[in-house]
Amino acid sequence: MSHDNKAILIGHYGGDQTHAVAAWSSTFLDLEIEMPEDVNMRVGAIIDHIINNSTRIRDVKGLLTYLADEKHASPFRFSTLHFVTTTDISVHIQFLKHAVAMQAENAESARYKELKEDKFYLPEDWLEYGEVGQRWYSILKNATETQNSLYHQCVKELVEAGAPKSRVKESARFFKTYNSQLNSNKLFSFDGFLQVYFKRNLTTPSQLEIGEVVEQMLEQIKAIPGNPFKDSLEAFGLN
Repeated sequence: MSHDNKAILIGHYGGDQTHAVAAWSSTFLDLEIEMPEDVNMRVGAIIDHIINNSTRIRDVKGLLTYLADEKHASPFRFSTLHFVTTTDISVHIQFLKHAVAMQAENAESARYKELKEDKFYLPEDWLEYGEVGQRWYSILKNATETQNSLYHQCVKELVEAGAPKSRVKESARFFKTYNSQLNSNKLFSFDGFLQVYFKRNLTTPSQLEIGEVVEQMLEQIKAIPGNPFKDSLEAFGLN
């Protein structure tokens, strides 16, 4: 069944304040600030103490703008963004090329289970090119469905013939086409996300499909309740 590629933000930690605290590490560690009992209030307490007790410290927004302008990336690694994605294999590979930017990545494996849902992606923009686009769109759809059918038939018959099921599952996936989709978990720091975004968004000469996915990611970061990354996004022109 054809599906759009998608990304869903399912968790996050930190934001503007954790980026600021990371930048002010040497400052606040020398101040002997009494930490609140509630660990969730400690970052805010540090920020308030520094801003209220220093005549030279800029506010959080000003600090983050300065860091971005001067290309000081390390403070922006002190937050996390956890996405689950469903993408075709080509987009999956594009993300893996940025493994340094991702803190962690884990995808469903065709080695351990038979892929029964048969998710796949079709390039909708082909349909903009009249009968030729429609014809090739239909050819790709039919070819993908045929290959998926062969995959399941191969698994069934080789297992019935006595082949080890674990080996069959990992080798029958060769029938799967490049537009087959995989589910994956991806964990980024804010800086890691920026590295991927600025190289792969829709304004870059990159693959359309990954551009659409990273644009979805950005919109979901913007939509987090309370907008914890507002000043960080603005510092990089992404507000």
